[in-house]
Amino acid sequence: MNDLVTWGLEIVRWIQTFRNPLLDPIMGTTYYLGAEDFFILFLPLIFWCLHKSLGIRLSAVLIFSNYVNVIFKDFFAASRPWQVDSKLYAPFKTEGFGIPSGHAQGAVSFWGYIATQLKTRWWWALAIFMSLFIGIGRMYVGDHFPQDVLLGWALGIVIIAVYAWLQPRAGQWISQQSMTTQIALAIVVPLVLVLLHFTADTAKSAGVLIGLFAGLPIEEKFIRFIERTDWVKQIIKFAIGTAVILALRFGLKAIFPEQPLFDMIRYAAMGLWASLGAPWVFVKARLAVKSEQ
Repeated sequence: MNDLVTWGLEIVRWIQTFRNPLLDPIMGTTYYLGAEDFFILFLPLIFWCLHKSLGIRLSAVLIFSNYVNVIFKDFFAASRPWQVDSKLYAPFKTEGFGIPSGHAQGAVSFWGYIATQLKTRWWWALAIFMSLFIGIGRMYVGDHFPQDVLLGWALGIVIIAVYAWLQPRAGQWISQQSMTTQIALAIVVPLVLVLLHFTADTAKSAGVLIGLFAGLPIEEKFIRFIERTDWVKQIIKFAIGTAVILALRFGLKAIFPEQPLFDMIRYAAMGLWASLGAPWVFVKARLAVKSEQ
């Protein structure tokens, strides 16, 4: 066992000395706050109901963050604390490599990017709290070493900084292209990324990117739904939209073979529904109005 692992293991053991029946379920929520299920529900909620453009930008940040995380994980191929010490408290026993922590990186990318866009003290405080809470919680449940969490935080900060610098320039250039070019870019760029590092996780990320951003220029040209409406319609919109996403996620999984290519198709269908299918249904069902601009 190398010195870094020994140091990290001692930190995890020390954090777990604070275990008690009250903290266990609280810290256990950090697993779900950084899991795929949380983002599959929360990102569409923002796009469909709260802030359309922020939902799209935030999705891009988070998907790219996940792609980067997979590359680093496979490069380091490091064990998790519960795999090194079987006596640790580890209720989830998350599989796969440890460093960097995807939950810690995702927390910084998600909450941090929201804070950079909304720019209020409350959102900055929430972003810092969620990043610390999720990072510490991942050590509390024995899934990550402190070095996993620290690198995850660092990568999240770098990704936000790079995206915040790049997005206005790239976004303006893309908006000037034809709809056909935009759709082609939405398909080609993710395919190049997944071919550079082809795994089940990167295939899912590429699939979401393809579906989401191939559908978006069509939605912007022909549908142009307005996300804000009364709260009753918002609840109905979210219920319908989420039901179809979950049906695609689990229904296609039951039908398709368990192969990365089919995972990419399945997640592309989910992304396409989120950016194009659901807005069309919302407008047709009079749950949302169409912008005249």
